[in-house]
Amino acid sequence: MPKNDLYFDDEDEGLARETSHPNFVALAGDDFYYDSGDDFSPFGSDDGSDAFSALQDWYGENKSGKGIVKFMNEFLAGWGLDVPWDRIQHDLDARTQWLDEDAMHKHFFQSECRAIVATAFGQLKIAGRIDAELLGLAKAAIADQLWLNARARIKYPKWEFADQEHARLEQMLAVLNQPSVG
Repeated sequence: MPKNDLYFDDEDEGLARETSHPNFVALAGDDFYYDSGDDFSPFGSDDGSDAFSALQDWYGENKSGKGIVKFMNEFLAGWGLDVPWDRIQHDLDARTQWLDEDAMHKHFFQSECRAIVATAFGQLKIAGRIDAELLGLAKAAIADQLWLNARARIKYPKWEFADQEHARLEQMLAVLNQPSVG
């Protein structure tokens, strides 16, 4: 329910249009945005769900939403995954090398990307807008996930969910590219 123009889900009901900011409802109209069991939705993966839950708690004490990127960075640091963003964000060779060093690195990278996207969509769902810095991070995280999807298609050409994940990522990116999110 709205609290000072903020919208929070009912714990018993879960994700719902009725408990979402009208701007989120207008931009994120597809059912998958409200499906907590859909791994390819912003809040459906464990990573996205955990990030969104923590974000709702954070908003309970930070109504203005100021400092959301700091919140997200501290939240991710709490996971202790140690994704070397400074090394891999803009250097695909370094990223590929890091991912190939350990099978878990792909999961760590994907988890942090999903949490970043969930934080951005969570802010849109709660407050009806996304902080400019967070918006840039979320767009980059979706681009990173699209890159991982392309890489997975090469490694696992029979992956049956590749098209579904790709389509959802493109749909989310289209929402983030709307002028009314910022």
